[in-house]
Amino acid sequence: MTESPFTSEGQFLALYHNKLAALLRTNHNALDSALSSFVLVCANAYFDRSILADLDNDLRRAFLNIREKHFRHFAEGRILDERYAEDLLVFLKIALVGLEQLRVTEHRQLGDWVVQFNHIRSFRPQRSAARAVASIDIPFNENGFHYDHDLCERESFWTGMLAGKNAYLLYNKYPFARLHALLIPEPERKHRQFLSRDDHAWAWDVAQVMGQSLPGFGMGYNAPGTFASVNHLHFQTFIQPGGMPVSRPIWKHNGGEKEYPLPCQVFTSWQEAWQWLEPIYRQNITSFNLIYTPGKIYCFERKRQATYSQARWTSGFAFYELSGNIITFSREGYTQLTLEQVSKEFKKLKVKQRQTVAGQKPV
Repeated sequence: MTESPFTSEGQFLALYHNKLAALLRTNHNALDSALSSFVLVCANAYFDRSILADLDNDLRRAFLNIREKHFRHFAEGRILDERYAEDLLVFLKIALVGLEQLRVTEHRQLGDWVVQFNHIRSFRPQRSAARAVASIDIPFNENGFHYDHDLCERESFWTGMLAGKNAYLLYNKYPFARLHALLIPEPERKHRQFLSRDDHAWAWDVAQVMGQSLPGFGMGYNAPGTFASVNHLHFQTFIQPGGMPVSRPIWKHNGGEKEYPLPCQVFTSWQEAWQWLEPIYRQNITSFNLIYTPGKIYCFERKRQATYSQARWTSGFAFYELSGNIITFSREGYTQLTLEQVSKEFKKLKVKQRQTVAGQKPV
């Protein structure tokens, strides 16, 4: 077990920053792993100015070193390991734009929403996030991308027992939230991205425990069909002391008077939320996103990806967008996005009232 990041935000931040610096030095002479580590560190640095300030010189040295090594590699007609093809594609985009032209992630307020311009995240491959899905229960694919032992060891900044389960905290390779991480329970058991009753209860427990020492801690869950790009059970953690827009008291689901643009159910226990989830699983027609916070779970039933036409300014609404944080990848989209466009995108996700299934009561 590594030193716990959960005692305070300062401790979390220290471990988060320190491992990023170490990743640039690890396997410095390796071709493939150095490429993967650089992409991860670069994306995290350009999301957070404080990280970039600390690592800017190291990033530039690593960039020149990797570019030279790959130049020689391909000049000699050698082939790169196929596992790193995505990293190479992203590195080539970075090289084409140039580090000096990469934009650090920006935010602005737009009515009740926070709009984000995330330049480097637009370089990432979408994997399964762009394809239609026929079910929210997809078998695990051993040959597909997943969080294997080597990746967990290389890209995690903490591992240990958490609420009774062995777990890893990995960097999100292309972050979009503050202190963004991936929480992987029992990766060695290769759970598919399907939320069982046990995993749901565990996620609730984690949010309660973490909230005691990390104000603003929360976890998002994207079910298949909601732009989840990896079919290996994971939760997306963040620390947002001011809360997300969805948690503001103005909304009806929080006791206010304003209607949220997509129906949001709020539960104060995992058991209540599970009762809400069960008919979605039974009918298997729609999908859902969850946001776990200390004391509350925000729940959204929504249409699946590829069953509606999304706007070009977004790569899709997942848990973070449903929380009121709207991501766009073009500078024009960021500066010109309107409240009407955001509202229109939310409305596309609305589902019809659940149908009664034979032998069941209406829900």
